Amino acid sequence: MAKKNEAVDDLLDALVWMRRKAKKHEAVDDFIDALMRMRRKVKKKAVKRKTKRKVKREAKKKGKKRR
Repeated sequence: MAKKNEAVDDLLDALVWMRRKAKKHEAVDDFIDALMRMRRKVKKKAVKRKTKRKVKREAKKKGKKRR
């Protein structure tokens, strides 16, 4: 099953497509690049947070089994 894109992802994809089709404007390019960097950073943080929670949960389960 395909993963559902968030609205932010769809917006960024549309902006990148528009940038490719339109004439170059440095301010717009810089803005889009900054948005893309911020989005990647947020996704990385979310993945790290998710893996931390998973590790904690597994450690908690192991502790309960030993008792």
